[in-house]
Amino acid sequence: MRSIRATPLIIETERGPCIAGRRTTIYSIYEQLQSGLDREGIKQHLRLSEAQLDAAMAYIAQHKEAIEREYTEIVRRSEARQAYYEQVYREHSRFSPETPIEERAVILRQVLLEKKAAISPNNDTHHPA
Repeated sequence: MRSIRATPLIIETERGPCIAGRRTTIYSIYEQLQSGLDREGIKQHLRLSEAQLDAAMAYIAQHKEAIEREYTEIVRRSEARQAYYEQVYREHSRFSPETPIEERAVILRQVLLEKKAAISPNNDTHHPA
């Protein structure tokens, strides 16, 4: 893969524009801005320097329409992928999506204990799952 430098701190990659030397995309920063997070919050959350965030903000300002268009497409693909995997989960899981994780864990532990008991019914030692 060949990277093309957009600025010293922003590079173009297959995944889109990124902070140089990081996997943080401009879209991640844009998403944080859209959620209402302030500069300090973005810097802390994404562990960016002031210079990196300034470069990203300048890049977003210079390419606003393209960033918005591409981000909308990323969200659309993500939602479609999530819907697909939720459907696969519903088709293959013994649990409904609404079943709390704690309840799932209890049921799965019980299933494992029953399988162990079926395999070695004369084994009196108890091994927690």
